[in-house]
Amino acid sequence: MNLYNLEELLVRQNPQWISNEIGADGFERDIFAGFCQELNKKKLILTLNGPRRSGKTFLMKQAMLWLVENKHIPYKNICYFQFSGSLNEKDIIHGVVDLFLKKYAGKKRKYIFFDEVQYVDFWQDQIKYSYDLLNDIKFIVSGSTSLFYRQKSKESLAGRIVKCKLGALNFHEYLRFKNIEEPSKDRARFVSNLTIYKTEFKKYLASGQYPEIITNPELDPKKYIMDLSDQIVNFDIPYFSAKINRQLFLSVVKTLSFDLAQEYSANHLAKILEADRREIAEYVKILEETNLFSVCYNVGFKSMRKKLSGSKKIYSLNLNLSLHLNGFDVSYLNDTRVFGRYFENYIFIRLLEKYGKVEYYRINGKELDFVAEETAFEIKSGTNMDMDKYKKLSLQLKKKFYLISEEEAYLM
Repeated sequence: MNLYNLEELLVRQNPQWISNEIGADGFERDIFAGFCQELNKKKLILTLNGPRRSGKTFLMKQAMLWLVENKHIPYKNICYFQFSGSLNEKDIIHGVVDLFLKKYAGKKRKYIFFDEVQYVDFWQDQIKYSYDLLNDIKFIVSGSTSLFYRQKSKESLAGRIVKCKLGALNFHEYLRFKNIEEPSKDRARFVSNLTIYKTEFKKYLASGQYPEIITNPELDPKKYIMDLSDQIVNFDIPYFSAKINRQLFLSVVKTLSFDLAQEYSANHLAKILEADRREIAEYVKILEETNLFSVCYNVGFKSMRKKLSGSKKIYSLNLNLSLHLNGFDVSYLNDTRVFGRYFENYIFIRLLEKYGKVEYYRINGKELDFVAEETAFEIKSGTNMDMDKYKKLSLQLKKKFYLISEEEAYLM
């Protein structure tokens, strides 16, 4: 790409330089305040990682507007550039930085937002070079897949970055987008809205994790999610793993999606799909790295070797995608057992967002749904639960015990 074409693209992607406006009015995600707090720190590179269509671009635009309105940063000192599979030429990051600084940026502190930077080979090398050379620039980079998954870069950004994750909408955000009152700890208000929450929660699990579906009622949720699935499986994943068997990879995703919240092993999955165990293990690793699934290890296994080789659970980080991949819709959740697994999966996601690491316990027939930091969690599954059993087991593990009911989950 010649300099003229790059400059034309740069200007087109930064209309705020001329209009002095940034169109970013809308709902704020729960992570927005924390993201802006990190944005306000002087030097470290800020990364925003999350699944495709989770709203990363819009959050970056909101952050740009926040800089103008709250930190009084001039429009011309904020640069935005989005990469793609066809817009990823070698040294393009250097080119954008040079053009911005020489022809458009003013004095004082400047901010450069690079969106979907994972498409650029050796992006870390280019960012590190500019970071080390320039003291008055804050870099913010986003990616739809793991930004650091199998990068070709020789340089490391260790010690230079702060990582933020933007997942799918949680239930509270979903309700906020739909202008429905969020669950309150005020018991009377909560009970008065409980029927609404129960109904909306199933809709949320089926097709409520994407902002675009909620804000655009004309979209067909099933078609939207299946199109997204095609883009992930047929474009995003192969882009980073050229040798991938797409048909087998999709079979792995469908099987794991069907068996949510169940124990699995690569050996068992390989036997079901008549495939090589090592290939299956590799695909599961890719699913983890690209924020589609998360593996939950058994805290009862003391050695890391046993944790890695033994049975473990796997949870979807995108419940809408998991539901529709196997041809189901919201009516599928009317099955009590199915709803229980999706409900457990949602609890896992919320705990993972809070604690960063979540495990479970299952040894010799004794089980606890989740263990995170100093607390053991059990999901309420009926009226005849032996609470003393779970409390005693938690005590043996030197953990506090916490029971999560369906109502409690709405408040999380």
